[in-house]
Amino acid sequence: MKNATIAIIFLFLIQGCGNTPRQPVPGETATELYNRIQAQLINAQPGDVIEIPEGRYAFDRPLSLDGIANVTIRGAGMDKTVLFFKDQKVGAEGLRITADSVTIENLAIMDTKGDAIKAQDCNGITIRNVKTSWSGGPDENNGGYGLYPVSSKNVLIENCEASYASDAGIYVGQCENVVVRNSYAHENVAGIEIENCINSEVYNNRAENNTGGILVFDLPELPAGNGRGCKVYDNKIIENNHKNFAPEGNIVGIVPPGTGIILLAAKGVEVYNNEIIGHKTIGTAIASYYITEKPWNDEHYDPYTYDVYIHGNRYERKRAVPDLSKDFGKLVNYLFPGKPQDILYDGIIDAERPAGPNPMNICIQQDGEDLRFASIDAANDFEQVQTELGPYGCAAE
Repeated sequence: MKNATIAIIFLFLIQGCGNTPRQPVPGETATELYNRIQAQLINAQPGDVIEIPEGRYAFDRPLSLDGIANVTIRGAGMDKTVLFFKDQKVGAEGLRITADSVTIENLAIMDTKGDAIKAQDCNGITIRNVKTSWSGGPDENNGGYGLYPVSSKNVLIENCEASYASDAGIYVGQCENVVVRNSYAHENVAGIEIENCINSEVYNNRAENNTGGILVFDLPELPAGNGRGCKVYDNKIIENNHKNFAPEGNIVGIVPPGTGIILLAAKGVEVYNNEIIGHKTIGTAIASYYITEKPWNDEHYDPYTYDVYIHGNRYERKRAVPDLSKDFGKLVNYLFPGKPQDILYDGIIDAERPAGPNPMNICIQQDGEDLRFASIDAANDFEQVQTELGPYGCAAE
């Protein structure tokens, strides 16, 4: 009897130390826990706090909160309350929110078939101290997004960690009034992506070992239309040289490994006081959507990048050959063999803007004689590649 008791205790300790999901309390299965939490979400009243206890739990369908404002969903900590969705049978997200003034905090969501957390059509969404990842590492079959607020207003993401998303670890799309801060995005295709947003700030984050560190994109054929007004500052954008594992046809599939920042069809962007270090292809790319050579059918879409101010950043290039797995990387290496670039501008201009040496108002103020800058005249088959700042060495208007 004594030996049997010791064996039971030993087995319990082994089960408690690993990544295997365990039951929350004696007598309550993971299914019962799911049903209890989902019932609380369905029956919640404004001001309610839904607590998910410490533990590692396997759920086979998403949790959802629909239409009930001012609710908090709270775990015991991002490394203490961990929800697994590897064997998901229903839906694709881990947690789906369609309600205003919601806070999600202190938990982790793993191995979803689609997005880990999706918040849509919300006015006021806070995601704090949340971790998302896929335990199998980089894989094109991983869900696209870790944190995915879309078509919302007043979005705050802070103190979060996101890894191994096949699109973007932290993505905010078609939103207004956005803050992404104090977060860590690593081993994703895109670390942090701001897409078709109005009035966004991305600061005090670390984007490391992604394919591309921080992307500010405006894409066509989206309901929100064109975005504008993004500040990217005080971030550490480090060694984003990871292999691109995006599924075929995904827009981030064009991003070459070794990219710090991409501004694609972005308007009114300020990039300053960042550490942009160790990239083998491009530190910062400034490009029109035309550079993708992808068609669109959206008469209101503005494909150009303009009103950009880049200043006070620290650039340190990686000593490496630019990426040769993607067309953009091949282009960099073709124009500058074996020489990664700090700032690369495609030079594509809108003929309807006022004429002049800098019609798109691209202004760059960077100290140091070693800065590698190039405007590559992509619209004219690279006939007049310019490597001096010239008219681009200006302050923002």
